[in-house]
Amino acid sequence: MALLARRHPAATRTALQGLTVSTPPPMMSRDEVDRAIVGLVAAYDRISAAMFEMDAHPALVLLRGGGLRGRTADVATEVLGAVEVLWSQFAALGAHLDRAKTVRAERSRPGEGELRLLTSVLRQPIVGLSASGIVLDTLAGGTPASWQTVPGLADDLETVAAEVVHALGEVEAATTRVATLYGQPTRALEKATADATNLGGDALKGSDVDGLARRLADAHAEALKDPIGAKAPPTGLVSEIEALTTRIAGLAALRGAYPEKIRSLTTAVDEVAAAEAEARRVGDLAATKIANAGLPAVPDAVGGLRAHIAQLGQLHREGRWLRLADELSIVERSVAQAKERAAHLFEAADGLLERRTELRGRLDAYRARAGRMGLVEHEELAALHRAAQDLLYTSPCDLPAATRAVVAYQRYLNQLTERGNP
Repeated sequence: MALLARRHPAATRTALQGLTVSTPPPMMSRDEVDRAIVGLVAAYDRISAAMFEMDAHPALVLLRGGGLRGRTADVATEVLGAVEVLWSQFAALGAHLDRAKTVRAERSRPGEGELRLLTSVLRQPIVGLSASGIVLDTLAGGTPASWQTVPGLADDLETVAAEVVHALGEVEAATTRVATLYGQPTRALEKATADATNLGGDALKGSDVDGLARRLADAHAEALKDPIGAKAPPTGLVSEIEALTTRIAGLAALRGAYPEKIRSLTTAVDEVAAAEAEARRVGDLAATKIANAGLPAVPDAVGGLRAHIAQLGQLHREGRWLRLADELSIVERSVAQAKERAAHLFEAADGLLERRTELRGRLDAYRARAGRMGLVEHEELAALHRAAQDLLYTSPCDLPAATRAVVAYQRYLNQLTERGNP
């Protein structure tokens, strides 16, 4: 960040050394004097406004407060030194301007003596400056490092005052940036705390909210010691705050959504009951129709799920939000798993029955093909058909044997077809 683009011009300006000049400037005319004074008055007014803005700037309070570090401390040293120089030079400019105005006001048509004096005030390098730019009022203050004219002093003052105001603006912008960086997590933590308090119960159980707030405040205070070089709040701290706020927001949302969640869960459990009943019905049918079906028994998950939902109601009444959220998730997963398990058992049982139906259909299709080719009465082929049909239409059906029988019928039919042997 470039705050003061250069050192104070008066401290580096090439100026006349010593107390006198060998060749005084030409004496100014009355009009030249009047124009110079008018110009200096306008410049003084602009500088006065800039000095007031600088002195009232909130960033100057920060820089004067001490305890700064890093880049901000460097800027404070530079700016505060410049401010001291500016006030010294501003006072000197006002004094010399008052002197010129007083001399000019003595006579409407100043004589040669007044004009020479005014020329000295307005054109000669009469302002002695120390190496740092501080105005030395008398020789008792030390030997000046440089001399400056009053108009030159006004130019330097206007330039550097603007630079200091700009520097203070950048310090203020850096401070505002820090406030923005820390404002969001601070507000989020405050809201989470308020929401948790409103929830009551165990919403903040296991959370060190005071510790988070203290760590955030400490980090903010450190950032304000060097706002120019400050970075965002520590990532780990922000993550902890975000995790807490997300959890509290979830609990707050749960409180509002709880009645609808319970209604949805109850409906879902009814659906599980229906799915289990259907899986049980088809499983019993498959066990009757298919030999060695090997189907597991359909579990009865509904009773346990309904008991668990009843426990959720107790947790809700007690305001035990953390426990309620955990148990609600468990019930939701259990319901989904029970529904999926019932669907799989139904599919397994129904698949066995569908397999038998499929084999019957294939056998009928092959029989129709044999009929079209005049092979229905073929003794060996007919025997294979009877064997497959007996297996498929006997309960319980031996599906592996029936499958082999249908395949045997198909192969023999294909062989007869290929040989062209009726």
